[in-house]
Amino acid sequence: MRTTTVHRIVLPVAALVLAATGCTQGTDDASAKGQAASEVCGAFAKEPRVASALEAVAGKGVRLTSDRSEPDRVVGELRKAARTPQSGKKRMRGIPFCTLEAAEDGKNVLSITLREALAVPGSDISKGFVTVYATGRLATSSDLYAAIYFTCRMPAPAHTIVLDAELERADENEADGPGIRDEQIVLANAAARHLAGELGCADTGLVEGVPAKARP
Repeated sequence: MRTTTVHRIVLPVAALVLAATGCTQGTDDASAKGQAASEVCGAFAKEPRVASALEAVAGKGVRLTSDRSEPDRVVGELRKAARTPQSGKKRMRGIPFCTLEAAEDGKNVLSITLREALAVPGSDISKGFVTVYATGRLATSSDLYAAIYFTCRMPAPAHTIVLDAELERADENEADGPGIRDEQIVLANAAARHLAGELGCADTGLVEGVPAKARP
C-alpha cells in the first residue's frame, strides 16, 4: 500500500516538472526567433546608425524575419544586366533584396528592391511631395517610399548601368514621425552601398553614413 501511494505521488510531480520544462523551452525558442536589425539581409544595417534607422521603422528591439528576400538573385540578375547590350532592354522588375516582417506576429515592416533603371528621372519629379537627398544621382523620400538612383560601373566586360534601390514601408507598422523620411533614405542608401560592394561597382556617388538633404 505504501509503495503504491509513493508511485501515485511521484508520477504526477514528474509530469509537472516535464511540463514546466517544455514551457520554458518553448518560451526560449519564441524569444530566439528572428534576427536583430543589425543582422538581417546580409547585415546591410550593421552600422549603428543604420541599425537605429531600421529600429525606428520596425520598433526598438523587434526581432525580424527576411524569408522572402533574395539577395543572391539580385546580385546575379544585375551582373547579367551589366553584360547585356543596351539595345532592346526592357524595364526590369524590382527584385526583393530585403523583405522584412516582425518575427512575433508576421506583420509587414518594409521591402527594399533593386533593379536596373533605363534612365534617371528628372530631379523635379513630384517636387513638393518628396524630400531630396545628396547621394547617388537622385535620391528622394516620401511618407512611405524612398528611392535612390545610382551609377554602377562594373569591371569589364560589363558596361556601366544605372541602378534603382527602392524602399517601400508598410503603413501598418505605424512608424510615422517627423524623421521617418530620413530613416528611410538611410536604409535605402545602406542597401545600395551593400549591393554596390557585392557587385564591385565604381563611381556610384553613394555617400557614407547619413545622406544630407539636397539644397534647393
